[in-house]
Amino acid sequence: MNCWKCGTVLSEKAYGKISFRATCEECDTDLHCCKNCNYYKPGLPNDCAIPGTDYVADRFKNNFCEEFSIIGTGPSLENKDLKNRFDDLFK
Repeated sequence: MNCWKCGTVLSEKAYGKISFRATCEECDTDLHCCKNCNYYKPGLPNDCAIPGTDYVADRFKNNFCEEFSIIGTGPSLENKDLKNRFDDLFK
């Protein structure tokens, strides 16, 4: 997987779960941010594929989202799974 901004290949320690304050070793860009997340989907409510996540004002800066999954490591949500998660909000 790569840094969303400069494209540098991230070191092994960044694979999987990363620190809320993690930064790219090359460009010092925040890694635990929406732009580097599997679930970042501009156009959806809150620009996120997971319903009900907290609002994030700056998609390019570190955030404390616990649903964060760095691009290329976590499962991608399918439309069926999205509908099931949405329906679960109203049960």
